[in-house]
Amino acid sequence: MTETADVAIVGAGIMGVSTAYHLARLGAGRVVVLERDSVCSGSTALASGGIRHQYANRLGVELTTHAIVTYERFEQEFGVDPNFRQHGYLILIATEDALAVARRSVALQRGLGVDVELLDPEATRRLCPYLRTDDLLGATYSPRDGYADPYLCTTAIAARARDLGVVVTQQAEVRGFTRRGDRVTGVVTAAGRIEARAVVVATGAWSGVVGTLAGVEIPVVPHRRHKFVTAPFHADAIPMATPFIIDPHGGFSLRREGAGVLLGIGRPEEASSFSTDVDRSLEPRVVERAVHRAPALAEARLMRGYAGLYEMTPDQTGIVSGVPGVDGLYVIAGFSGHGFMHGPIAGQLMAELITEGRCLTMDARALDIARFARGETQVEPLTFV
Repeated sequence: MTETADVAIVGAGIMGVSTAYHLARLGAGRVVVLERDSVCSGSTALASGGIRHQYANRLGVELTTHAIVTYERFEQEFGVDPNFRQHGYLILIATEDALAVARRSVALQRGLGVDVELLDPEATRRLCPYLRTDDLLGATYSPRDGYADPYLCTTAIAARARDLGVVVTQQAEVRGFTRRGDRVTGVVTAAGRIEARAVVVATGAWSGVVGTLAGVEIPVVPHRRHKFVTAPFHADAIPMATPFIIDPHGGFSLRREGAGVLLGIGRPEEASSFSTDVDRSLEPRVVERAVHRAPALAEARLMRGYAGLYEMTPDQTGIVSGVPGVDGLYVIAGFSGHGFMHGPIAGQLMAELITEGRCLTMDARALDIARFARGETQVEPLTFV
């Protein structure tokens, strides 16, 4: 069978469904989303859900400035409570080098209208009395930041896209692309072909692999990231409204997850792979670091662990772009652990690029895939938490 669409999107994570929603909202014609498994069954579902303004570069700050509005108004727009907990983000500072970066970053963020503070150790302790701060030089804190539920948000966006006429087909793995000369003309699934004037690769950590099916290089590779959740833990020790805490020096993160505490950790040195097996050898490492930073956690018990994949690019910055030399092929991927927070604005930018030929909402030239060939990349300091 062969069917037709104006736009075919490969992947139904946050990037794919956000793009589909905005295309439908802009009247882009028939939009089809193809997902090999089910909506939000990949990396998005395993994300921590963090949403923060605290970047060391203008692009990251501006992306969040646009995206956070969607999360704040999410229930009005999509009819679902996203569980957006705006308890702030607290990024701890343990070295003089990190303090210097924090001072520059706070100045940049304030210049872009972000409510952010540079706290000394005493002020950090007052904000979070359960934290050990005697080995810190301070922290940065932005109260508008927080975290939401990735699965609720992604499935709600997909549902609203369907309401606007988008066709979301699950268990539809894309096995190839059709081309006519230098133009991609559609995709091939087990059920047949879909011809489309535009095809969007939105397959997260798998985007590099999917790119090879189209004969193009998409510089996105997977990197495993772990989360461990404690059993219910009393709120008088660590309040339910605690900020999302990032400890770059310790290489872990901490936030509330229901009645428990969610701890994030990774191995920056680990080779790239698609493995999502849980590395149990990380448990003592994350426990030691978490108890050092928040001694009350010595009374907590780990209940479960799971692993997901970051979709890494060489400069840890996403791609929202057409593919040079291949008309009709677009990529929205590679946000390197920040995809959920930037998904709403990235999808809007991709929809604008397809329908208008350029991004209108903000200057997104830094997300162009051609930057890698030009060598115009600037790596954001990666906390990997």
